[in-house]
Formats: sequence, structure tokens, C-alpha cells
Amino acid sequence: MKPSLRQVLADSHVSAVAIAILLIWSFDSVLDAFWNPFVNVFSFLATAVAILGLPYIPPQLTVSQRLMLITFCSFLFNAFSCFAAAWLLSSWVYGMGPLRSLKSYRERLARRRHA
Repeated sequence: MKPSLRQVLADSHVSAVAIAILLIWSFDSVLDAFWNPFVNVFSFLATAVAILGLPYIPPQLTVSQRLMLITFCSFLFNAFSCFAAAWLLSSWVYGMGPLRSLKSYRERLARRRHA
């Protein structure tokens, strides 16, 4: 009898590697999303300390702030998409969340004897 795609993925390393890569991409996108706002906050605070007061804050968003907001949202959407893909693949193949499935896969891999 021919095994199903789910069983083939569960028996091979492909699904575990795909889940790990998707989780890494999700984490990387979250870091990329928060990098520019963090740099801007640090710059604002450094300027405030340097001039011993509050720097000028424009009443409306500037073009660079709008672009930063758009890239922030796109990185967060990408992070959510990668995490959702990892969650769907993990729950379809292993029947549990991605971190739990990677943990159980690591334990299963450690029990195997490689000659």
C-alpha cells in the first residue's frame, strides 16, 4: 500500500526542516520590522539628550515616516504569514504546534542510532 503524503513528510526530514526555516523567517521578519522604529526612537532620545529638550515633532507624518510604517506593516504581515505556514504544516503533518513538533522531532532524532 502506498503511504500518504502526510506519512512520507512525517517520516522524512523535509517537514521538520521546512517548519524550522519558516520559523526562522518569521523571527527574522519581526526583527526587521522593529529595527527601523528602534533606531528612530534611539535617535530621538539621543537628540533629546544632546539638546536638553524635546526635538521638533512634525504635526503630520512625513514621507519617510509613512514609508517606515508601510515597511513595518509589510514585515509584520510577512512574519505572520511565515508563522501561519509553519503552524499549518506542523499541525497537518504532526498534529501539534510548530515548536512542540520540532521538540518531539529532535527527541525522536536523538533516539535513532546513526552508524
